[in-house]
Amino acid sequence: MSLMNPRYPNLELIEYKSQQLLLEKHAAMQFEAIVFPQLWGSTCTGFDITKDGNPVISGCAMTKEYTTVMHETMTDTWLVFFGHKPCYKVTDADEKFMKDLAERNMASFSEARKRY
Repeated sequence: MSLMNPRYPNLELIEYKSQQLLLEKHAAMQFEAIVFPQLWGSTCTGFDITKDGNPVISGCAMTKEYTTVMHETMTDTWLVFFGHKPCYKVTDADEKFMKDLAERNMASFSEARKRY
């Protein structure tokens, strides 16, 4: 994978990971996938901090990565993946989230914690 030619996401794998993340919610799940490329200012893409809130060390290079947003329609839960890795979950999608999704410009993990 080069910084400007990322691999296409494996949607079956991402759906499986989404099911595992939401397994405790309910057995029957219905997903819709939205996939688009995003351009980031560093090689960490949307993973700019750890789950503990510590900064991530990355290279300073424009990096294109596919964003996949999985919408579980029965619970109205949104899971945001950068590449093949889950980054964050949104349970009460507000106007900011829906606007970012419509503009194909999802927030990084640090921004999402404050924004959504």
